[in-house]
Amino acid sequence: MSFRIRMASPTDAPAMLAIYTPFVRDTTVSFELEVPCVEEFAERIREHVRNYAHIAVIDEDTGAVAGYAYYSAFRERPAYCWSAEISVYLEPHVQGRGLGTELVNTLEELMRAQGIRMSEACITSNNDASIAFHRRMGYQLCGEHHACGYKLGQWLSVVWMEKRLNPLDEPPCMLQPLERDQAEEIIAVANERLRKQ
Repeated sequence: MSFRIRMASPTDAPAMLAIYTPFVRDTTVSFELEVPCVEEFAERIREHVRNYAHIAVIDEDTGAVAGYAYYSAFRERPAYCWSAEISVYLEPHVQGRGLGTELVNTLEELMRAQGIRMSEACITSNNDASIAFHRRMGYQLCGEHHACGYKLGQWLSVVWMEKRLNPLDEPPCMLQPLERDQAEEIIAVANERLRKQ
């Protein structure tokens, strides 16, 4: 199998929603209780690509979307704009191939290009695999909310993990829009790494 990363668009919504649906329906990875419709999911992608990045990993043998990742606003108020929250979802049959690592590396490079300082991840506390993955990626535990959600018959806690992407030594410039050419260059470097795996 060979894979490549590309920018995502709202037209990817059906394929991405097919990946996301089991996480909503069968797991506590997502705190959504109902699977969104395709139109709503496409609108979410449209919103992400307006100010941030949404990327897809493609199985080159089939042309199918095998996973996706994005970052979005950490919180709404303006002083939070230099932090962003990441999310990554992969088809089960492609997990363990380094694709999650490459997706996160690519997200982080895209965030750095925009001037984002902190990458944040919210993870269900019992998701040991995701916590271990983020630790390997350099994320540090910074807090926990206890029993803040209820799904599939259980109370659930979440942990927050974060990673500094850019220096905090001076007042930041206004957050820059993500330039398409710059994003494509970052993705090209990621795809070169994937080709060498």
